[in-house]
Amino acid sequence: MPHHDPKGIVSGTAWLTAVGSALLVVATCAAELGKPQDLTFTAKVDQTVQRYVLRLPADFSPAEPNHLMIALHGHGSDRWQYATGTFGSAGAAKAVAVKHDMIFVSPDYRAKTSWMGPKAEADMVQLIGILRDTYRIDRVFLVGGSMGGSSVLTFTAMHPELVAGVCSCNGTANHLEYERFQDAIQASFGGTKTEIPLEYKKRSAEYYPEAFTMPVAITAGGKDRSVPPDSVLRLARILQQLERDVLLIFREDGGHSTTPADATTALEFVVRRALGLPALSSDVPQEKPQIAFNDLVPESLDAKGTVELGVTFSITAPGRITGLRFYQARSEKGSHTLRLWDSYGAVRCSADIPEKSGGGWRKAVLPEPVSVQAGDSFCVSYTASSHYVATPGVFASAVVKEGIRREAGVYSFETLGRRPAKTYKQMSYFVDVDYEPATTPTGVR
Repeated sequence: MPHHDPKGIVSGTAWLTAVGSALLVVATCAAELGKPQDLTFTAKVDQTVQRYVLRLPADFSPAEPNHLMIALHGHGSDRWQYATGTFGSAGAAKAVAVKHDMIFVSPDYRAKTSWMGPKAEADMVQLIGILRDTYRIDRVFLVGGSMGGSSVLTFTAMHPELVAGVCSCNGTANHLEYERFQDAIQASFGGTKTEIPLEYKKRSAEYYPEAFTMPVAITAGGKDRSVPPDSVLRLARILQQLERDVLLIFREDGGHSTTPADATTALEFVVRRALGLPALSSDVPQEKPQIAFNDLVPESLDAKGTVELGVTFSITAPGRITGLRFYQARSEKGSHTLRLWDSYGAVRCSADIPEKSGGGWRKAVLPEPVSVQAGDSFCVSYTASSHYVATPGVFASAVVKEGIRREAGVYSFETLGRRPAKTYKQMSYFVDVDYEPATTPTGVR
């Protein structure tokens, strides 16, 4: 938004403050979990001594059932990385464990370069059994980062019956294509890709989407060179197509790390979906794959302003527009009217959305779909009465998906209820349409 508007986009810091109740727990969770206990067990697979850190809830009662969160560390680290660490996903994992009264466990799983090979896998199965025998464990949740983010996907694909929900941060889902840390992975898996390709495939979650019947959250960065995101993005999209409970938080400019806010959102999504709890207002709503922005979380969830907001787009394949939608800011109130404008500035159709509190996608289904042809240009917009969402840089280039080319986020403070035309910092205001491609009659080529 223009700099003269003092109520413009909320900064990244302010956004973290806006969801600060979750992050405050991250900062204080170490005092709320029980003291770390460094424990051992003898591995059945080879009789070696294996270690894990256990942290019970502060008010733990052995008579009461608890859920279990198991956190898997990254390459070169060990059980203490998540047990006492405060970085993004480690702090978030302990915070969510505290919030949901979970037992928290961080194993070595053949540290420091295990990559969930056969022995680490056997250790995990054995450890879950030990914990179930010792405590009244209800559901088991997995979280991990980097090597751990890869390993929680591997273990879940191989033992879905043991896992109620999984959160993978900056991991890989395809060991056949992954090229880094090969000496460690070969030692963990028992040979090279050429020697034992089926073992590498067996431990590549991307090949087994049918195993992921539980809620899944994945975080990834577009500029991650340590563990490139391609395979987890493909896995997430397959799970979306299968209509599974999946949340993908993909930061195009992100590297090999996950922020506390994103890790908290991802973990809360998994836990709440698995336990049937209501979603938090900061959760990323799940939409069907045709929505252009379903993989993005608005960076500003509650910017202040009364403004007309929209998106311009053109049609690349014939079809029909079946609905109009926008992402409502958390503090936005009242009903809203969405308008579809043609290239001449005339209203092609409009739809009303009744008032509903809380943030998230709001959708209006058109009673009569609008037929569109390749080359047609439109804008869809709505008036935000007090608050809106936004993310800069989304339209550095057009977003092309499913027959539509989304070209620019547009706004206007001066004329409400009219087609907006101004742009700022390649911003997206999360306004969109539902589009269905035309079906080709049988026999027509």
